Amino acid sequence: MMPKSHKRARSGQIIVVSALIIALIMTSTAAYIYELSGNVGEADNSQALNDFVRSIVLGSKHVAIGALANITNGGQNQTLTANLNKWKVAVEQQFLLGTFSLNFTLRDIVPYSSGLYVNWGTNGSGVSGAYVGFLLKVSGKGIEMQYPYSINASTRLCIDGFITQITSETKQVMLYCHLLSEEQPALAKNVTVYYRESTNWMTPDATNNYTLTDYGNGTYEATFTLETSATSIDVSAHIFDERDIVVQANATLTQQ
Repeated sequence: MMPKSHKRARSGQIIVVSALIIALIMTSTAAYIYELSGNVGEADNSQALNDFVRSIVLGSKHVAIGALANITNGGQNQTLTANLNKWKVAVEQQFLLGTFSLNFTLRDIVPYSSGLYVNWGTNGSGVSGAYVGFLLKVSGKGIEMQYPYSINASTRLCIDGFITQITSETKQVMLYCHLLSEEQPALAKNVTVYYRESTNWMTPDATNNYTLTDYGNGTYEATFTLETSATSIDVSAHIFDERDIVVQANATLTQQ
C-alpha cells in the first residue's frame, strides 16, 4: 500500500472559499468599471463586454483550481460541482451588460470522471486534474452572444532515480521529481519523500543524510542513504504545488 497523502481538508475548504472570493471580486470589479464608464457608445460597450467575459473565464479557472486543491487535500469529489454551481449563480446575477446564462459540463471522457482525473500511480507518474466545459450566453441591451470555453487545470508529477552502493552496508538513493502545471514546469510549496522499509513507509531525515535540492525549474533532487542489502527500493513523493493542489507518485528504484 502506498503512503497516504497529507490530509488538509480544512485548509482545502479555505482554498475553495478564497477561490470563490477572488472570482467574485473579478466579476464585480469588471461590472463596476463598466458602470463608471457610463456606457457611452457601442464600441465602449463591446470592449466592456469583452473585459467582463475575460474576467468570467479567469474566475472559472480560479474556481476549478480551488475545488481541485480541496479534493486532493482530502475533500469530497462533489466539491467541484458544488462550487461551480455557486459560481454559475454569481455570474448570472450580473445584469449591467445584459442577461447572463452560464452552463457547465463536467468532462466524462476517459480518463476523466465527473470532471476529475486523479491518478497517483506506482509507475513513477501521478496526476491531479479537473476539466470543465462552459457555455456563456449574454442577451439584451443590443447584445446576443454565445461564448464556449473550457478550463483544464492539472498538476502532474513524474519521478525517477536510482540507487548506488556507497559502502558494503550503505547505499545512496537518488530521486528526481519533475512537477508540471498544465504540462509546463511548475514550482512546489512542499515536497515530502518516503521510502518503504518492510511494510512501513518512512521519511528520510538527517540520520539518512537527507538533502533536497530545488533547481528552480520544477525539478527537485532528493538524496539519502540507507543501511540495506536490497537492490531495489520503493519510493514515493508527495507534492503541494503553489496552488495547493496535491499530487503524488510512487516508483521502484533499482541499483546501478
